[in-house]
Amino acid sequence: MGVPICGACRRPIEGRVVNAMGKQWHVEHFVCAKCEKPFLGHRHYERKGLAYCETHYNQLFGDVCFHCNRVIEGDVVSALNKAWCVNCFACSTCNTKLTLKDKFVEIDLKPVCKHCYEKMPEEFKRRLAKREREAKDKDKHKKKKPVCL
Repeated sequence: MGVPICGACRRPIEGRVVNAMGKQWHVEHFVCAKCEKPFLGHRHYERKGLAYCETHYNQLFGDVCFHCNRVIEGDVVSALNKAWCVNCFACSTCNTKLTLKDKFVEIDLKPVCKHCYEKMPEEFKRRLAKREREAKDKDKHKKKKPVCL
């Protein structure tokens, strides 16, 4: 009566109790679902009813930076249908750091700042614009496939 039951081993808890995820746990039984190490007061991250340490949560569910190919810790820049570290989101030509407020264009799946784009040869810019128009026209003219019910 009134004695908490551990969410892992289903045995009574005497002494320190961890209250997390709507259950109570022995300190040593509240562990990362991947590495099974106890959190021991450290932060945990929840996903689909399971608890993870920061490292394994990021490995399993975090965004991977398009540029450095590492799991992004902290803020994520979502641009060009990709995820980037704040420090990796930069002009691919001059390496100037960019934000989403900066004007940039996509060339070869990478951002190019407005300054570098303006220095490019006019013929190259015309070909890029033509390719972009053709891609948009192709998307418009794709026939919708019938949906089978």
